Amino acid sequence: MKTSLDCMECNIKQLVKLSKLLDAPLEKQEEASKKLFKMLSNISYEYSNPYIMGETWKIVTETYNNLNPYRETKSKFNQLLLSLYDDTKELVEKSLNPLESSLKTAVVGNIIDFGARHKFTKYDVLERLKNYDEIIFNKDDSRKLIKNLLSAKTLLYIGDNCGEIVLDKLFIEQIKKKNPQIDVHFGVRGKPILNDVTIEDANEVNIEEFATVVSSGMQVPGTIIEETNDDFKKLFYESDIVIAKGQGNFESLSDTKRDNLYLMLMAKCDYVAKTIGCKTMDYVVIENN
Repeated sequence: MKTSLDCMECNIKQLVKLSKLLDAPLEKQEEASKKLFKMLSNISYEYSNPYIMGETWKIVTETYNNLNPYRETKSKFNQLLLSLYDDTKELVEKSLNPLESSLKTAVVGNIIDFGARHKFTKYDVLERLKNYDEIIFNKDDSRKLIKNLLSAKTLLYIGDNCGEIVLDKLFIEQIKKKNPQIDVHFGVRGKPILNDVTIEDANEVNIEEFATVVSSGMQVPGTIIEETNDDFKKLFYESDIVIAKGQGNFESLSDTKRDNLYLMLMAKCDYVAKTIGCKTMDYVVIENN
């Protein structure tokens, strides 16, 4: 998916957000902004926004000498969702269709995003999670996904954000209950970027209980498959099913076609929503073939 002028706004807002978070001195803010504006003024709109955000992230974090500024906040969201795991699991397993219910909770978790233009609080997360069963997918290929999961031998599940990863874990647990033989790999980013999941997050929530963790090798808030490492690329093309969570994965994978590639997300900006054909803040599960 090509970038747009709206995407430029997100990149600039990330500079402002990190400058405030780190209380950066004015001279460093000026240095970072000049570097960022120069990069943005020369970048091709043929790139996807995750690629451009990766360049923005490197400029800002290297200028401010803090390569993982969201580490503490990410851990807080991981711990918050972990504290709700048992109760959410109980709700899911008491439902008529635990696999479908856990899929819904996993998609609800996609509201947690430090890079998108929308704002959210932990109370928004808790409220939506409490009412997960009321969500309606604007685009809905979830039944086909669930049917295929029951017979698949291999699954690559590409994660998106902190906190959300706990609900991904619950979904994967339910998948394995219905299909104990399925071999699941959970994809994470190669290095810290925004609040995207890394090996550190995967370890914090113990997702290895149900999946083997694999790094894409990339430092972008998405998955540019051509630039991932060989192991990740092999899993992407050879797994029976690929599930990619979140807007960044949609932006970077929507032009990549393969059978049984499912994109699960909340559309958090007008540009992505228009591309999908839904409303902003709608939930979707799309087979991208």
